[in-house]
Amino acid sequence: MDGSLAALFALVAAADLAFGARGCGLDGCDAPEVTQARTALQYGEVLYQGERQGGELYLQQMLPWRFGGLEPVLGISVSADGDTWVGAGLQWTGALPHDSFVQLSLLPGFHAQTDGPDLGHMIEFRSSIGVGYAFDNGARLSLQFDHRSNAELSDPNPGLETFGLRVALPL
Repeated sequence: MDGSLAALFALVAAADLAFGARGCGLDGCDAPEVTQARTALQYGEVLYQGERQGGELYLQQMLPWRFGGLEPVLGISVSADGDTWVGAGLQWTGALPHDSFVQLSLLPGFHAQTDGPDLGHMIEFRSSIGVGYAFDNGARLSLQFDHRSNAELSDPNPGLETFGLRVALPL
């Protein structure tokens, strides 16, 4: 996997900010819009070079404001091997029919390797795409695909993928 998810995120985020219904328009964003904070827990299976590495828990905190369609997000994950990733970035959520949604995110962060695979650098960018359902009480359930890589900061840049199920609850 290459940087396709990161590029898709950048394109969609820029288009939403410029032209979207929640976008900032040509005059820019004056102030963030207050929204509902959410905490999300994701369990996923980690793949490295196409081989299963075990599970991973990923905790996210979506902060209670946004600029256009972009929400600030904090995240931390721990793999079955004990590897840890901590990052912060932005998430975009788009509405789909019947209370469903699509989500894209990009979070740069720090990777601490223990017994897991060598990703080539301590800085790893986590990009993701997901689809899910938003319940009336504000809870969300989604399927997520994440990709992590060092964006060619060093060689090698093998990357790591995670397929997961995420539950997000409003605070």
